Amino acid sequence: MDITILSKGLAVGLVVAIPIGPVGLLCTQRTLSSGRMHGLVSGLGAATADVIFASISAFGLTLVSGFLVQQNMWFRLFGGILICLLGIRAFLVKHAKGGPLAEKLCHFNNFVSTLLIALSNPMSILVIAGLFAGLGITGLGAQRGNPVLLVGGVFLGSMFWWITLSVAVGVFHKKVADSTLVLLARISGGILAALGIIVIITAVV
Repeated sequence: MDITILSKGLAVGLVVAIPIGPVGLLCTQRTLSSGRMHGLVSGLGAATADVIFASISAFGLTLVSGFLVQQNMWFRLFGGILICLLGIRAFLVKHAKGGPLAEKLCHFNNFVSTLLIALSNPMSILVIAGLFAGLGITGLGAQRGNPVLLVGGVFLGSMFWWITLSVAVGVFHKKVADSTLVLLARISGGILAALGIIVIITAVV
């Protein structure tokens, strides 16, 4: 039973992490510009957010989830602004390797920025809760003392995706010309800024 709960948590973590969005774009862009570790730490921030949301659902913290969902507009507004700022910074980069971008994107900033972006979408709690229910584990973890194992599976599944993405994209880090990386950074930065604007608009409309 413990292995079953762990594997289901792992599956939920994968499903939640795989869809390409602002965090995936950031992870890819940072891996290309600065190397695998920068992308991996960015992914760790997103996985940490998944763990927080999964914990709220697995431990049945309905008051917390209710508050976060009610304040969804403000969280999304904050997230949209942050995505815009990160997109603008990526767009303005002049050197992809060993330049200002690589120096500024320290691991702490990588982790915190993706963590905040992921946390700015509290509706993820409902998605995770729905996935738990679909796998037949609603309330099971809390009742049998396995919520930690369930949440641990979510973390492992999420990190498996971010490790895979960072390793795969990292192959091109040293093979692509600096000018090409700058161009890709500007393209991804423009896309991020546009996504941020969309998030802001959908949050306030």
